[in-house]
Amino acid sequence: MQSRVKPFVVGPIVGTAGQTSIRILGVMPAGTLKAGQKAPHGRIRWRLEGETRWRGPRHFRINGNFDSSGVVVLKDLEPGRRYQFQAGAVASADSEDKALDWGHVNTGHFRTAPASPRAPVSFLFGSCCYRFVGLDHEVEDGRADRIFSRMADNAAASPTDFVLYGGDQVYADSTWKVAAASSQREYFDLYRQSFGQPNIRRLMANYNHHMILDDHEIENNWPARANPDLWTSKYPAAMKAYQIYQASHSPAVPLNAEGTRLERDPDALWYRFRWGCADFFLMDLRTERVLSRWPWQRKIMSRAQEDAVVAWLEDEPDRVKCLVSSVPLFPEQRWPFRGQDSWEGFAAQRQRLVDAIHDSGCRRLLMLSGDVHASLYARLDRRGRNPIHGWICSGLFWPTALMAFRWYRPMIRDDHTLRGLWKPSLGRVTVPGEVYSRDAFSRVSLDENGATLALFDRDGNPVPDIGTEIRW
Repeated sequence: MQSRVKPFVVGPIVGTAGQTSIRILGVMPAGTLKAGQKAPHGRIRWRLEGETRWRGPRHFRINGNFDSSGVVVLKDLEPGRRYQFQAGAVASADSEDKALDWGHVNTGHFRTAPASPRAPVSFLFGSCCYRFVGLDHEVEDGRADRIFSRMADNAAASPTDFVLYGGDQVYADSTWKVAAASSQREYFDLYRQSFGQPNIRRLMANYNHHMILDDHEIENNWPARANPDLWTSKYPAAMKAYQIYQASHSPAVPLNAEGTRLERDPDALWYRFRWGCADFFLMDLRTERVLSRWPWQRKIMSRAQEDAVVAWLEDEPDRVKCLVSSVPLFPEQRWPFRGQDSWEGFAAQRQRLVDAIHDSGCRRLLMLSGDVHASLYARLDRRGRNPIHGWICSGLFWPTALMAFRWYRPMIRDDHTLRGLWKPSLGRVTVPGEVYSRDAFSRVSLDENGATLALFDRDGNPVPDIGTEIRW
């Protein structure tokens, strides 16, 4: 008798790929395995697109300590190829491989990184997907899920290497303190509902994904209102859920020596990866913050992460570099809209970062940011140095009832000097195009000659006045 391979309730989520490997996350129903229980319920088979014979199946472990989830690592793949796969779970971990019924799981896709270090890169980018959560801790509707259908259509219409998210993939505090997630189960359920909606599931199962967090994965403006109780209850719950659903399929979580499975919890959440002609560094600007009344003591990231960013900038500086910052490095907001939550509240470290970028000699650098519920292109020019280009794309969904909490053109300082803590000028910031204050996602295309930044509204239509063409 055949054993049925059942679909995961969340996932499969296609994660980080190297030239010969890929990580994929799958989640079984809540409570399938209790804490301390681990069993190889996961099954996956794969093949090159166009092949008829499946490879595998491969068993992988589902872990009750991680909300009945598991990550499978496939190795020995071919560089620069697109694969098909099917993944799910069986009721009995002892099910025979030759007697599996795969007819109930959909076919997904993933792509391995190209072998050529000069290959162009094209990916979708966005951030901030608000979902209204009621007093019963349930996601109330599917409005936020609509844009992922448009993203999937866009990805299918043009060659797409991966999807990159810049923070706030979930809102644990969608109604601020009322019904905000606080317990471990509430954070798990938030991800299960948010990532379990049909359109985002389709997108995540067919394109590689890279993610980094911002404040709403924990609570608004974290850690501005943190106290000992929140540090020891809410924060660990939020971070465990983030680790399972967003970090586990990224390079942040170490693999064992053989590269076949996850080894242990991550030492840090920031990470880097390479794809074709471009190097990417996704900064963690939330969990390492140090707040102080003294401006020179404030840190938006640890010194270890800052040193890693500098080393990354100086490593082959002539390559295309994409530095992902969940909050904008520039432009700043006008008074009275200015605050301390973004880079402008960490002037000393911002000065060091901008100086490091200029000193590294990187001439093909693009900052990718989210957070502000608006989309725009900005640049920082400094005499005798290469320009720093900034692309902000946010939010994927932000309800009309909260329109006041968006960036609008009158709120933004244009043609202004970016000041350091003790330097009068780090360069001149300009916003040459328009500011789009509605739901949107973007396509970023990079090669050794330049970049194309294209914005699309929530219906998938181009917004031509916002994007731009960059020549390095």
